[in-house]
Amino acid sequence: MDTRKLRYFVEVAERENISEAARVLNVTQPALSRQVRAFEEEMGWELLVRSGKAISLTRAGEVVMREGRRILRSVEAGEARMRREVEGAELRIGFAPSLAGGIIEKAMAVFCQLHPSVSIRLQDSTTEEMWQGVRSGTLDLIVEVATGDQDLHWETLQRRDIRVAVPKGHRLERRRKIRAEDLDGERLLLLSRVDYPNYWRKVTEFFAEHSVNAKVAGEFDGISSLSMGLNAGMGLAFVAVGSVLPKQVKVLKLDPEPEPICVAVGWLAKRKLEGWEEVFVNELKRVAVG
Repeated sequence: MDTRKLRYFVEVAERENISEAARVLNVTQPALSRQVRAFEEEMGWELLVRSGKAISLTRAGEVVMREGRRILRSVEAGEARMRREVEGAELRIGFAPSLAGGIIEKAMAVFCQLHPSVSIRLQDSTTEEMWQGVRSGTLDLIVEVATGDQDLHWETLQRRDIRVAVPKGHRLERRRKIRAEDLDGERLLLLSRVDYPNYWRKVTEFFAEHSVNAKVAGEFDGISSLSMGLNAGMGLAFVAVGSVLPKQVKVLKLDPEPEPICVAVGWLAKRKLEGWEEVFVNELKRVAVG
């Protein structure tokens, strides 16, 4: 089967218009008509019903259009794999620095020695950007708080406990741990509900469960800007264990402790990972437990 002719036929079949298909394919209308007729002769089936300028699909045409789409997607995926093998692959990763920066950095150090021909492109992303990227195919892997979404496959890396970061000079600074009721009336600093919706959900669920009436004094797009708020004494902050914070900030346990955050690496469930992607995932898991 000539895949070029198949591509021409699928374009015509989807649009049911030779002129529009010719414009999209950047060929002349007569040339496209000849190619489609040649494809019909090659297959031995009548695929189109032509009536003046109007065209419609026969039953065989509907089947060939449906299966042709699958064949073309498979061919394009194979071509992409060949290009990666010959020209060198690129691994595209979306991540939240406050959760995964250290893990990714350590995994890269070993991975680059194992696969020097594979380049890595990191994208500091919000949750929404990561989800859009992995679904559209512009990201291969994302490192984020795991969810129950069935479209994604998750491999757990770490379970990170939530703590309260207390700025220097705060009245709770000398406590060994902070009770839920101690937060009542306090000014709290949180990561943005837009950029970190899973984190935000866990924190607000904790507030509701323990009837904490606190005031959100600021939302921040990352741990660096949140640290600035802590340094300025704007309030307390909810952070995951391992977050890089100013030295003068004290990190205390909560009583009772909130449900930990599950940091995981995810990818589209329907997609089989390439060999080098599996290596990187395994390296992430090794580093995370180490």
